[in-house]
Amino acid sequence: ANVLMAQGRYREAAAVLEGWSDASGWVHFARFNLGVALVRSGDAVRGRQMLDSVGTIAATGEEQLSLRDRANLALGFALLQDRQPEPAVVALARVRLDGPYTNRALLGLGWAEADAARPQRALVPWLELRQRPIVDAAVQESHLAVPFAYARLAANGEAAMQYGHAVSAYAAESQRLDES
Repeated sequence: ANVLMAQGRYREAAAVLEGWSDASGWVHFARFNLGVALVRSGDAVRGRQMLDSVGTIAATGEEQLSLRDRANLALGFALLQDRQPEPAVVALARVRLDGPYTNRALLGLGWAEADAARPQRALVPWLELRQRPIVDAAVQESHLAVPFAYARLAANGEAAMQYGHAVSAYAAESQRLDES
């Protein structure tokens, strides 16, 4: 199934995974992959249901916690892609604040709030994200998302200052890269 998905053959991968009957600890991984395969093959409703089922498991260890976070992240972005910001907020808010998917979840949560016409609430995750190391792509995007939100709030002066902050942060990172 993973090889088929890597080749972009999502319908075939979904068919393989739908035949999964193992009740072991691997079942959640199979359901996650099935959810992704279904979403990418065009069966978004069933795929989101599968991702939601994995995103709400009672995790027993770090591996399952990470899988749950990953499922919620995938679900949140699938919902954003389908222009459903309200349920995207719910899914993305379930991602832990200290896991490997936190930065992308915070970025997505901000975009979900912005898509729901709540730019002030979008600022909360974006400002948090902007405090993190700029080497992460989600953090880099947050540097531009923050002034975008201020512009949506018609706080043009603040938006201009925040764009200046983004330029300074990018220039400093560029200099660090040149030095290394």
